[in-house]
Amino acid sequence: MAAAAVLARIYIVRHGETNENRLGIMQGQRDTHLNAAGLDQAQAAAGALETVGFARAFSSDLDRAAKTAEIILQKHPGVLLEKHAALRERNLGDWEGQKLEGRRPTAPANAEQLSDFSLRAAQWWNGTILAYVESLVKQDPVHGKSLPADLLVVSHGGYISRLIGNLLGSGKMKCAEGVVVNGKCWNASISVIDILDSGEAVLVSYSDTAHLKVDLVQTNADVIDR
Repeated sequence: MAAAAVLARIYIVRHGETNENRLGIMQGQRDTHLNAAGLDQAQAAAGALETVGFARAFSSDLDRAAKTAEIILQKHPGVLLEKHAALRERNLGDWEGQKLEGRRPTAPANAEQLSDFSLRAAQWWNGTILAYVESLVKQDPVHGKSLPADLLVVSHGGYISRLIGNLLGSGKMKCAEGVVVNGKCWNASISVIDILDSGEAVLVSYSDTAHLKVDLVQTNADVIDR
């Protein structure tokens, strides 16, 4: 039996560091900006992805993610960045702008519910990534020049970890041999998902930081499982 063919490879990048990341401040959907380290991290991610032939690129419309994507795409002239509000981090309500230390044990009433957050991520994935791959297959059923397609997605640590965790938990994706998901999604890290013609998805790598030679923030204040 022939091995399943790769229809698309999705490169998912977390935005570079912000001052709020460094200070342990919960950002959620606050529109914060990359600091000097974050700009350097985005440049390092751009170098790691320089030879990838992106067909399309998506990012959260929040500045820290969009700026990271724009830096990566400087090495890919002609690829337009599509900014989607659906790729934003979880809305943390009254927690936003507060320090992680000393927060209340449960999320405020005006925070986005985890179930709604998970649904938002799943709907974006299905309606954007999987729909695009399906359209390519219809246009190119014999896997010609347009396949496999390389796609760039730049988002946030909480969003990426929840999307990947839910895909694995649902059974719609499996980990490649040796790939471990430890929950941490580092600033400017790269995760890679292959979508196969068998209908499966495979997590090829998770939160890879081999391209980053800097001291990374150890805690993601925006990852809250309540």
